[in-house]
Amino acid sequence: MVRIRVENGGRLHGAVALPGDPEAVVAGQAAALLSSRGKVILDQVPTDNQQIKDGVELLQRIGAQTEYEGTSLKIDATHTLVNQPLPSSMLEFAGPLMLRLGEITLAKECDPRLVNVWKLFGATVESKDDQVVVRAANLRGTMVTLKEPDTKVMIALILMAIVASGITVIQNAPNSPAVVALAKLLNRMGAHVHGAGGRVVRIQGVTLLHGGDVTIPRDQQKASRWLILAALTTSDLLVEGAAPSFIAPLLSQLEQAGNTIVKQATGVRVIGTHYPLPTALSMDNFMVPTIIDQSLMLGLVTFMNGRRSLVGANLNDLSPALTVLERLGVTPKVEKDILYLDGQPDEVVTGTVTPLTLPSTLMWLLASLRGAAGIEVDVTDQVAQVIEPYLAAINRQGIRVEISTLL
Repeated sequence: MVRIRVENGGRLHGAVALPGDPEAVVAGQAAALLSSRGKVILDQVPTDNQQIKDGVELLQRIGAQTEYEGTSLKIDATHTLVNQPLPSSMLEFAGPLMLRLGEITLAKECDPRLVNVWKLFGATVESKDDQVVVRAANLRGTMVTLKEPDTKVMIALILMAIVASGITVIQNAPNSPAVVALAKLLNRMGAHVHGAGGRVVRIQGVTLLHGGDVTIPRDQQKASRWLILAALTTSDLLVEGAAPSFIAPLLSQLEQAGNTIVKQATGVRVIGTHYPLPTALSMDNFMVPTIIDQSLMLGLVTFMNGRRSLVGANLNDLSPALTVLERLGVTPKVEKDILYLDGQPDEVVTGTVTPLTLPSTLMWLLASLRGAAGIEVDVTDQVAQVIEPYLAAINRQGIRVEISTLL
């Protein structure tokens, strides 16, 4: 067990710099497999991200050469590659590997949406024991409409469409920095991707691509988290690298709640209000909201005044956090999948709490940051491992955090 105590009513200050977007890096790693001549260079890569490390390890296992030069990752995949089982978490590599190897082997629990789309492109899919074998021959462009604008699925589709003959049209595409960066890289490699960043993207299949380079965009999911946290803690914080074009709906909601948003050349500054107005917040503004994103939005709406609501959250995931709200004096009500909150935290909760889930842990910590609780939070090692990087980050931005191991 680990004991965490955050400064009661602490404030963030100064400026925080965003790392590169890991989804954009993985997309670039996969695109590098399409180069038949020359290296692919990805600039502004966060070298400590596990998802990116996994991508580098996969590239090395299949025979590609990788080299870091500062924060630039150079990939040479022009050599002969070997077939290795593709983890279900790395389906972005599926299209390029099918082009290079003719077939790929996947874990059986891979995303069924992509399996169905591969069939539309003309690939054959065969189940063998606990694996799925996908073979590519004469892949053809097709039309796809995404039910949800999912960035990971979109990247996998673009990288499949590039190796298919003819034109592929993808509708309801996400406005994602990773998708825009991938399109820019592929076009520099000789591809024809049009409309990235819009709702309709068109891809012309090509037979040969060469090396290219791209600067990885900043991580806008982390930008959103910092902006929400600054508003929640009534802080004054500049989020360097935040791009308003990708997070405009969230900025609008923060302004509606009474926060001051200043768009600067280097990022976005938020000045949190001490008297947040009741607002209907929506999780629909996140591409694929994680439990951390949902918990932050729930924390933000909790400390607004009046009757307020949260739309689009997974209430089953958040149910442990709703129990915390009741202890704080806030009444949650669900009507037609919309969460409404009544009442305000009426007194400061003190003592030690032992939440068993990540949502409840985050809600107690957010309550303490806001000044509604002066508590020590005892959490499992597993939960601590997830949140410690975030606690270290807010500690660097001016909020005192104490972490100790319980023996």
